[in-house]
Amino acid sequence: MNVPEKLKIIIIDDNPAIHQDFLKILTLSNKTKTSRAKFTVNCATEEKALEKIKEACAKNQPYAIAFVDIGMPLPGSGIEIIKQIFKVDANIQVVCSANVDYAWDEIIKQLGMSDNLLILNKPFDKVAVRQLAWVLMKKWQLSQEIEHHLSLIRATIESSFDGILVTSNAHKIVDYNINFFSMWHLSDKEMMSINFETLLENIMSQLKSPAQFLHSTQHIMKNSEARSTDLLMCKDGRIFERYSQPHRLNGVAIGRIWFFRDITKRYLLEKKLEHQASHDTLTDLPNRVLLYDRIKQGIAIAKRHKTKLGVIFLDIDRFKLINDSLGHQAGDQLLVKIAKRLRSSLREIDTLARLGGDEFVVVILDLKKRENFYTVANKLLETFKYPFEIVNRQLNISTSLGISVFPDDAKRSQDLLRNADLAMYRAKKLGLNKLQFYKKDMGENAIDILEIESQLRSALLHQEFFLVYQAQYNTAGRIMGTEVLLRWHHPQKGLLLPMDFIPQAETSGLIIAIGEWVLTQACLQCKAWHDMGLSYPIAVNVAAQQLRQHHFVKILNEIIKNTAIKPEWLELEITENVIFSSQEIVQTLQEIRKLGIRIVLDNFGTGNTSLNYLAKVTFDRLKIDRSYIANIGDLKDKILVKSIIAMARSLGLHVVAQGVETLKQLDFLQSEGCSEVQGYYFSKPLPSLEYEKILKDNLEKH
Repeated sequence: MNVPEKLKIIIIDDNPAIHQDFLKILTLSNKTKTSRAKFTVNCATEEKALEKIKEACAKNQPYAIAFVDIGMPLPGSGIEIIKQIFKVDANIQVVCSANVDYAWDEIIKQLGMSDNLLILNKPFDKVAVRQLAWVLMKKWQLSQEIEHHLSLIRATIESSFDGILVTSNAHKIVDYNINFFSMWHLSDKEMMSINFETLLENIMSQLKSPAQFLHSTQHIMKNSEARSTDLLMCKDGRIFERYSQPHRLNGVAIGRIWFFRDITKRYLLEKKLEHQASHDTLTDLPNRVLLYDRIKQGIAIAKRHKTKLGVIFLDIDRFKLINDSLGHQAGDQLLVKIAKRLRSSLREIDTLARLGGDEFVVVILDLKKRENFYTVANKLLETFKYPFEIVNRQLNISTSLGISVFPDDAKRSQDLLRNADLAMYRAKKLGLNKLQFYKKDMGENAIDILEIESQLRSALLHQEFFLVYQAQYNTAGRIMGTEVLLRWHHPQKGLLLPMDFIPQAETSGLIIAIGEWVLTQACLQCKAWHDMGLSYPIAVNVAAQQLRQHHFVKILNEIIKNTAIKPEWLELEITENVIFSSQEIVQTLQEIRKLGIRIVLDNFGTGNTSLNYLAKVTFDRLKIDRSYIANIGDLKDKILVKSIIAMARSLGLHVVAQGVETLKQLDFLQSEGCSEVQGYYFSKPLPSLEYEKILKDNLEKH
C-alpha cells in the first residue's frame, strides 16, 4: 500500500475540551517551520470513533495514531474501545492517556504487551505530546513501508513459476511459495510443521535417484558460497531443474535459496529433437550423423582393447523394382521390417544405421580376427532367407554386403564407410545375395565411375550424343513407325551403346537431362520429316525417373509446342517395371494420354506386369521382348509368344515383335497374327540422313 504524505491522527474522548487541547497542541506543530511531520487531526467521541476508523480503513486512508482517554465516564469503556480498534486496524498506534493514579497494571493485563500501545500520564507536556506524535507517526510510516515492500516481495515469490525454498545457515526453513509445496505434493499445513531434514526425505521418496540428490545437497550445504544447477528425475515422469545460490544480506550469506523449475515439456522436446536429429524418421535407426559418432567410439575401443572393428554396408537388391512395382508406401513398410530383422540378429553393443533409401550400415565392435566379420555378415545374409509379407504378398528379398575392417582397410571413420560402400558395389556386380571384403583396387573402380559421370556431363555440354533410327514394319513390309535410339560418340572410346552409359546416367540422375534432350531432338526430326511428306510416328524410350518428375507432363507439353509437332506423332515407350509402379506414375501416364500422345508397353515379358495395371493404363501398342523372338525355335518360347499375341489382341492392342532377324521368325509371327515387327531382318538403326532415304524408298513402294 502507498503511504500517504499527510498522516492522520484521531482523538477519542467524550470531553470536547480535551479535543480542543489536542487540536491546539498537534496543529501547532503543523504551523511550525521546524515541524518534521504533517498531521491531519480528527476528533471523535467513544460512540463515533470506531465507525470513523472503519471508514478510513475502507478508503485505504487509515489513521496512524489514536489518542484514547482510558478514563472516559463509563467504567472500562476506554479499554473496550481499544480492543475494538485493534480488531479493525492491527497496525494503528494507540496512546492511552489517564491520570497518574490510574491502575496501569490492569490495562496491560487486559490489553497485553504490544509495541503498538503506549501510555501517557496526565497532565502531559505539550512538547512531549508533539514529540510522541512525531515519533509514533514515523514508526507507523516505516512500518507501512516495510509491509508494502514485504508484500511486493511475497507477490513476486508467489508469481514465480518456480518452486522457491529459503533456508537459514542452520538449515531451518525460512520461507517458501505455493509452487514449491504443490510440486512436491505437500500442503501448506504440512510445510508449516515440517523441518528441513523431513522435507529432504519427502523429496527423496519421489525421485528416481535419491542417493545422488542427497549427496549433491549435502555438498552444497557444506559450502555456503556454492552455486549449483542439476536435474531431478521424478518417479512419476516429471523432470525438475534445481538451482541453488547463497541468500545474502548486506553481502553476508545468511542462508540459501533453492529454485525448482518444472522443465518436463522442454526436456522431453529437446530429447525428441536430439533424437530426430540423430535418427532415421522411418526406421528410428541411427542416421549418418550418429553413425559416424558410433564408428569413432568403436575405433577408440578397438585401439584400447587391441581388437578390430568392422563396418558392413548393406544395399537391398533390386529395391527400386519394389518401389516402382508396389509403390513407395510398400517400400517403406519393407524397410521397417528389414530394419527389425537385422537388429534382432545383432548384439546390443553393435550399431545398425540407415543412411537413406535402401542402404543400411552395421558397425561390429571388438572382434579379434578378420574372418569373424565374415561370420557376422553371413548371419546378416541369413536374415533374408525367409520372405517378407508386404501388402498381402510374400516377397523374397536379398541384399549385397560390403565389409571394411579397422585397422586393416582404413583408420578413419569416413574411409571405413567409403571402403565398405565400394566393397558392396563389387558384391552387387557378382550377383544377388553376395558379400565382399574391401580390396585396394576397388577404390580405382570408384574413380572410374566418377569419371564416367563427369564425362556424361561433358557429353551433354559438347553435344557428343546423337540419335539413330530403326523402322517398325507391318508384316507386308510397310513402315508403320520409327524408334529413336541413343548413341554416344565418346572422344576417347569411340561409339558407345546405351548399355555402356545409361546405368551410370540413371544412378547420377543425369538421365533426366539426357532424356529431355532426346525427346526434343526426336520431335524436331519428326517435324522435319513430316514437312517433307514422311509422316510417320516416332517412338522415344522414357525412364522411370523422368516419369516421377511432378512437372513431366508440363515438360512434354512445352516440347510439343516448341517443336510444333502434333501430339499423335509422338509415342513414349515405357518398360514393364515402370508401369508396375505407384499410383502417381499411373496418373502421369493417364495425363500424357490426354495430351494425345501414344503409350507403348516396351520389352513385354521381362518384368512383373500385372493385368490390373494393364487395365488401369490405356496402351496403344505392346512390344514383345527380343529374348522371346531370339528363342522362337524353342517350343516353350513359341507357346509364350502365341499367348502374348492372343492376350494383346483380346485387349485391343497392336503387337510389335522386337529383334526379328530371320525369315523363319517373321513367318511364325505372321502366322500368329503379329501386326508389326522390328529388327535387323529389315533394317538396323541408322543415322538420320541414311534413315531418311529408307523412309522415302518405302513410301514409293507402298
